[in-house]
Amino acid sequence: MNMKEFHIISSGVSIITNAQKSGILPQNIKVADEDFWSALLDNPYEIAKFRDFLSQDPLSHSAELNTFLRVVKDKNPQLIEVYLFGTKTKSNEFCRRVIESFLKEKGYTLYSPFEISGYFWEAKFDEKQAVDEFQKGISELLDRLIYLARKKKEEGYEIYFNPTGGLKAHVIVTALSAFLVDATVYYMNEEFNQVIFMPKLFYLPKGKEKDVLKKLGSVTYLKNEDAREFLINYSSEIDRLSIYGLITIENEGIEATIIRLTERGRLIYKNME
Repeated sequence: MNMKEFHIISSGVSIITNAQKSGILPQNIKVADEDFWSALLDNPYEIAKFRDFLSQDPLSHSAELNTFLRVVKDKNPQLIEVYLFGTKTKSNEFCRRVIESFLKEKGYTLYSPFEISGYFWEAKFDEKQAVDEFQKGISELLDRLIYLARKKKEEGYEIYFNPTGGLKAHVIVTALSAFLVDATVYYMNEEFNQVIFMPKLFYLPKGKEKDVLKKLGSVTYLKNEDAREFLINYSSEIDRLSIYGLITIENEGIEATIIRLTERGRLIYKNME
């Protein structure tokens, strides 16, 4: 039985940039032109036109879909749900609306997005207000993503985070949320032109795992028989801590084994003290 998936995707405005490159949108149109994008949002024909443009080559016309569609290739869309979020700007909303229309047509389930503050509308009134609203939005976004991911995990979903699109702050918050809830992060590496799945970078030890860190934190390393006995007594804890890069196991010769904390593990060990 295939597992249900929940993909949290940070969205930008790559569709607009690519539409301009393709000549279906004038080069002089700015993403900050709220009146222009507001008019397009109210026009179903424009949404359909850009959806058709997207459908022609979704991997090339959307940075978000370039990663997402590669990850879900050959999977059943009915088992996949998507949460697409972005800034509270008309240009971003337009791009999300187009992507949502495309994905719904393909059979995926879409969730209503959480919009964080964009600079355009606040900056018209007060630059400080723009910064304050943006910071508040980022904080609320982190809470929202963590809540959603945990809720879906409890419902039996496999959780994925896609921080491809949007502002740099979106990318940071998306990735941080994933690390905090132990979810999978993927993104497009343009140099290799392929999707990269990030290793697990963040973990808070619990239970006997703390005992392992304390033991290894008090010595330079464990070696030979001490190391092998330690592996037997704490096998599952050592497996998890190794996955998260907090400890390393080295072999030296045929029989010898060395277990030590990594620099990341020592940092967490010091924070535990």
